[in-house]
Amino acid sequence: MGRVTSLELRWTTQLSASDYADMAVLFDSEYEDEWGPWNPKQGYGYARGELHCLVRDGGNLVGYAASARRFVAVGKGEVVVAGIGGVLTAAATRGQRIGHGMMSSLQEAMRGDAPAEFGLLGCREEVVPFYQSCGFVLVESLIRDVSPRDAMTVIESAGPTLVCAGTKSIEAWPAGTIDLRGLPW
Repeated sequence: MGRVTSLELRWTTQLSASDYADMAVLFDSEYEDEWGPWNPKQGYGYARGELHCLVRDGGNLVGYAASARRFVAVGKGEVVVAGIGGVLTAAATRGQRIGHGMMSSLQEAMRGDAPAEFGLLGCREEVVPFYQSCGFVLVESLIRDVSPRDAMTVIESAGPTLVCAGTKSIEAWPAGTIDLRGLPW
């Protein structure tokens, strides 16, 4: 991961006011024009994380991702996933494998401190290859969730949706429509 000086996993209850201020700087640098200033109470309308990965270089926050566990319906069954969201690296540090380090740390947590059967994320088409390089597999399935725009409208889409092994192997992922039963991450 290049010059990175630290990568930490913290539960929401362990985040400080300084951590939140650093997250605001990172998120605003990328999303403020489209979404407005970052607000830790709203997180752009997406589901909030419970386990946060913070990557710092010389004290500056240069990478962030989070996961949160939830029971979701898949086909006729139910699985526990660690939904991953908020993945962002500072523009100046992209290409230094910071994202790979964050994904690896969150996947390790799925098998230990924050157990989940699978990891799950939705993303833009252009970043699918990155997540595949981190061990995620693209699933061809409809996904149902609540729109982050208004937190009320139920929407269905074709993804892209990717999953990875947690406490279960990727081969155990069931077939069928995925119902997040809430906001996406």
